[in-house]
Amino acid sequence: MTSTLSTTLTSVLSEKVLVPGTEDYDTANNSYFTAFENEIKPSYIAKPTSVEEVSKLVAALHPHLASGEAQLAVRGTGHTPFGGSANIKDGITVDLRALKGVQLSEDKATVDIGCGETWTSVYSELEKHGLTTAGGRVGRVGVTGLLLIHEGGLSLYSTRRGFACDSVTEFSVVLASGIVVKASAKENSDLWIALKGGLNNFGIVTSFKMKTFETGPVWGGVTYYLQGTCTQLIEAVCDFALNEKDEDTHIMCGAGYGFGHQVTTCVMYQTKGVEDAPSLKRFTTIQPQIEQMKTMRTGTHLGFCDELSAFSTDGTRQLYLTCTIKPDVSLMEAFHDKWQETLATLKDSEGFIFSFNFQPLTEALLQNSANAGGNSMNISPDDGPLLVVLLNPVWNLAADDERIISGVSSLLATFKNLASEKGMLHRYIFINYAYEKEDVFKGFGDESQRRLKAASEKWDPEGIFQKAVPGGFKVSSTWD
Repeated sequence: MTSTLSTTLTSVLSEKVLVPGTEDYDTANNSYFTAFENEIKPSYIAKPTSVEEVSKLVAALHPHLASGEAQLAVRGTGHTPFGGSANIKDGITVDLRALKGVQLSEDKATVDIGCGETWTSVYSELEKHGLTTAGGRVGRVGVTGLLLIHEGGLSLYSTRRGFACDSVTEFSVVLASGIVVKASAKENSDLWIALKGGLNNFGIVTSFKMKTFETGPVWGGVTYYLQGTCTQLIEAVCDFALNEKDEDTHIMCGAGYGFGHQVTTCVMYQTKGVEDAPSLKRFTTIQPQIEQMKTMRTGTHLGFCDELSAFSTDGTRQLYLTCTIKPDVSLMEAFHDKWQETLATLKDSEGFIFSFNFQPLTEALLQNSANAGGNSMNISPDDGPLLVVLLNPVWNLAADDERIISGVSSLLATFKNLASEKGMLHRYIFINYAYEKEDVFKGFGDESQRRLKAASEKWDPEGIFQKAVPGGFKVSSTWD
């Protein structure tokens, strides 16, 4: 990096620019969700503390970005697992975690959220007023990543309210020029739609305005079952996806291996607080259960999201890989068999944990998403119901990277081939779980790709966020 660039950064942010070889730099750069991001070393970490500083920083860096002299990464809390999504070798990482604020509107119908917040801080504030919003399921995940990078996100309330991004009524965005604009259904609506699932392709989002609603007790938790129950769980999930009409339920299910043992699990919620809800009986009655591990109870939205925070730790070697299918018991059983075969070849890796998860996108969820004004994913309710399938390996040693990534990537390819042969593979790729090599925007369909291209050309005419901000998934990857 040139001395001119260094001068540009410090002229805007002064001591808020961190450089290698300092304790503050090491602390900031070693705080990502995965080791893959921690191992990338930027030349500078810029830590703005206000929208004005972000605006001035981007404006000052613009000539360096446009000329190709510098490249940026934009970081929320840094939860996307693959390397380079929110960090950049020899570039400038803009760390937005200091942009805080959770401000309820006067009529309490919406909440303004700073891009550096986590869902725990949002729910903690809203809970004081008997309110919540349809945000992320894991409390320690950042707001920005969940709403933008993570495909619009899923919520405990998604069946009734659509994807998490469908509850965003307004974005505040710093464009490549440094200009700050608002995007909503009434103002810059094309940008508003594009940002709902369109990732970091148009600017730096500094705040979100989201709908709020009254909330009360929630019934749910995690139920663990002994090995051998996966077929029962698959049958229950497919039945739920195809037939359940209760829009106040949400489930995530899967099989997992760790520490030499296998279990199956169902994370389930009835958000109106109906204890032992009839809609969830198909899961609560599966036997045998591991009673001492079960956490089913009446609790709060905040409490359940904080519970899910404990299911992962920062700094590990782990990845997500995903595909989307139509619900089918025989296909899911074939997936499970192939997962077991891959597990057998990899479980000798030090610290190996491996989960095969599946969660439904019901017709009601997709219809309620469409009713909220639309988003970039462009999934027709007629396509539902769907199952999002997730493979999540975790391991300790860099020496095992190649064999594990290769083995799990091959397993995903097998899943896709099996589903395609049965005519049950859907184009959609849930970006929250997508591996870096996926062409995710093709999964949005041709119409959405055209809209995203038009939005990029309008709001970022020089292509700064396509060329100078290479992390994540780029809408330009699908252009001719």
